[in-house]
Amino acid sequence: MTCDLSGTDMPGRAQAPRRIWLLGPPGAGKTTLGRRLADRLGHPHHELDAHFWHQGWTRVDSDAFHAVVSGLAAGERWIIDGQYQDTHPLLAARADTVIWLDVPLGVALWRVTRRTLRRLLTRTALWNDNRETLGSALGLLAWTVRSHRAVAAVNRPLLTRLAARDVRTLRAASVNAALTELLGAPPPDRLTAQGPPAPDAADPLPPGRRP
Repeated sequence: MTCDLSGTDMPGRAQAPRRIWLLGPPGAGKTTLGRRLADRLGHPHHELDAHFWHQGWTRVDSDAFHAVVSGLAAGERWIIDGQYQDTHPLLAARADTVIWLDVPLGVALWRVTRRTLRRLLTRTALWNDNRETLGSALGLLAWTVRSHRAVAAVNRPLLTRLAARDVRTLRAASVNAALTELLGAPPPDRLTAQGPPAPDAADPLPPGRRP
């Protein structure tokens, strides 16, 4: 059983969420969903990958990472995307809405492959000036395959526990499905100006390397 969401800016619907946590495997579309929710709700959007990876794909110290996540979670309004398991207690204690993007492995692997190849070819600068290399690309593809089942095994009981605490939980197979379930259809003026929502695009930034 779940409760109405906190907030007052969605007349005629369940009240708007204030603190949204996005979960899912690499290639699920977490950052795409986070950006689209931020556009609709006006909440700040934080990618945990940006705080975890320092220059040269160096991992941040665990204590420093936890301190950053704790500070983000203390905010009144936010959208945080990241599957990092050691941050779950911090985010679970504060989130009023949790969305698990549960996409098939084939879809996730195709998205990760496509965007990683694009970044390799264009030498796209990511956070902290990191750039994909052949080694990082192969590692990410391997991690996408290895972690997919583990992410599901973690998220199923996690969502069950959160729902029992009256946290709004959603399990969606696509970004568009999650948006529709949480917020309803896009505003009519956006539909008129831009046409119907486009199919889910590949997440424009790299997913987390570790759940």
